[in-house]
Amino acid sequence: MLDTLTGNDKVQLLRGHGNVGFAAGCNRGAMAARGNVLVFLNPDAVLNSCAALELAAVLAATPGPAVVGGDLRDAQGRADRGSRRERLTTWRALVSAVGLSRFERSFPALRDLNRHHEPLPHTPVRVGGISGALFALRKADYAALGGMDEGYFLHVEDLDLCRRAELRGWPVLFVPGPHGVHVRSSSAVRGHEIALHKARGLARYFQKFGGNALERGLARLASGVLNVSSRRK
Repeated sequence: MLDTLTGNDKVQLLRGHGNVGFAAGCNRGAMAARGNVLVFLNPDAVLNSCAALELAAVLAATPGPAVVGGDLRDAQGRADRGSRRERLTTWRALVSAVGLSRFERSFPALRDLNRHHEPLPHTPVRVGGISGALFALRKADYAALGGMDEGYFLHVEDLDLCRRAELRGWPVLFVPGPHGVHVRSSSAVRGHEIALHKARGLARYFQKFGGNALERGLARLASGVLNVSSRRK
């Protein structure tokens, strides 16, 4: 099916490299792209016809470099989890993991990492992170960031990219849509393998961006445990 698209001179199909992971795949595509704006999309998402143009328009209206995230929904029209996020910190990761966010009305410090459950804004808003399932930025800005960190195989690479943009003072924007449907869970890989990649990604992220030596040390310890665990399976 993909081969039938290659007769169009606007389409390039990159193949033969095997499963190199999401971050590395994005980087290969970015290097081959000829346009000034890059739009990244998960393979289990279906875009509305004007979605890419809407994201590009927000970029054009934003002075200077920016990362722009889209608004994907599930089949029932509900907002995609992770499309709007706070900056990922150890505390927010803990709050989200153990469900403490259900008490955030009484204790604002217990706010969830994800904000997709909040009312949809009417215009683009600045957030701490967007989802790698659909986002856009200028090709030159992607190159300036060094692209995706290929040390991540699957999960957390999008938050890493957002954090590096934020450290440069670039806005990370969520653009309300809807822009399409995200099917999710379309992979045939077992769930525990995906969870393992996510845990490794979190460990790598906190090694890079941990706020203190204790956070970075715990991340290194977690990474070592995960690596030993994966070799035993």
